[in-house]
Amino acid sequence: MTKYIYSKAESKTDLNQLAKLFNKVFEPEKVGELAESLTMHYPDMNYNNWYIARDNKSQNIVSGFVLIPWEWQMQGISLKIAEMGIVGTNEQHRGQDLFRNNNNTFEKDLTEFEYDLAVIQGIPGIYHRMGYHYAIPMENHIELPLTALPNSYNLKFRAADFNDISFLMHEEDKCRALLQISVVRSKEKWQYILSEGKSTEYASEIFIIESNDKSYFVRILKQGFGNGLIISEASCDIPVSVINDLMAFLKNKALKTKKPFIRLNLPGSHVLTDYAKQFGAVERQPYAWQVKIVNYLSFIHKIKSLLEQRVKNSIYTGLTGSVALHLYTKQINIRWHDGQIIKVDEGITEATDFTLSIPKECLPALLLGHRTWKELQFNRPDVFPADQYLRMATDEPSEKTGHLFSVLFPRINSWIYCQY
Repeated sequence: MTKYIYSKAESKTDLNQLAKLFNKVFEPEKVGELAESLTMHYPDMNYNNWYIARDNKSQNIVSGFVLIPWEWQMQGISLKIAEMGIVGTNEQHRGQDLFRNNNNTFEKDLTEFEYDLAVIQGIPGIYHRMGYHYAIPMENHIELPLTALPNSYNLKFRAADFNDISFLMHEEDKCRALLQISVVRSKEKWQYILSEGKSTEYASEIFIIESNDKSYFVRILKQGFGNGLIISEASCDIPVSVINDLMAFLKNKALKTKKPFIRLNLPGSHVLTDYAKQFGAVERQPYAWQVKIVNYLSFIHKIKSLLEQRVKNSIYTGLTGSVALHLYTKQINIRWHDGQIIKVDEGITEATDFTLSIPKECLPALLLGHRTWKELQFNRPDVFPADQYLRMATDEPSEKTGHLFSVLFPRINSWIYCQY
């Protein structure tokens, strides 16, 4: 008899079992409540989003995780995202490859439903074995001491409600214009944040700041990493006069909740981040999303217009020739004619005009602009252009090749605000 049965969740009974499992696995955190809230209330979520392993003898669910759909945008290009979330296994059933077997079904769904990226917020040291690698920054730690901040404020701060959703979406649009990779949240997702989302471990308070004829907003998490008052989102164009009042408001809130500092979980380019640095904030290295590109050929083809625009705006305008990513075991060829990509294909190593040698595990960071090839090379000497360290048949010298790949895949400013 098969010891475990692998399937998708199908019913409220399955969900109740999952909630009980996750509350036990993640104790004292109430992750089970998050699982129930997302399944019952979050847009585009249902029982079928759960990948489960059931003990055949007891019929109890002993392992599982969920696919949470996102929409991200990369400089105007919509990306279909599958987050692998809430991964947990009953302690007595670990070491049985339950997660790996569930992941096999998840991988098939990624392909069948044409997801561009699969992403994980999870702990380090595990998911790289499944093809996930750090590629987009997250969880910034910019810690601002309270002593540096003003004590009083005059502006009005009120809690956001459903009537503010159009405003919040407009503010999101403005922030997205400053980021090269960002999240897209629908009206329904904002409704979840302002309602059912308040009862989960991602619960937040959103305040509208009213200043004369203009308004701004700030989002404060109720819990998270570290001991500070966590600011997870804010309008991206707050003027200094309003920031001073905002900081006084946040200081008073931190003191009331006995938080020793304010932690900005915001992109490094945010206006509040700049302000905090001027007042002695301690800036720590952010964590990062672990990302798996589902199909490299499809992804490169999807961002084709972006790559063409980068070439058009460079000295390589009108590029004609073959550009290759040499992965050591195979090669991805991007074929150009007169500044346009005419074909993206994969095969064995062949002579090209421009070649960058790069291990496959470094590709997500390069293609998503998390690191340039030169930054990757600092820790990975096996990332290099043309014939720098291998005798390759190539028409262009390594210097020119390296410069072209810097144009094609620059480091970009990315940040993903939470959608639940």
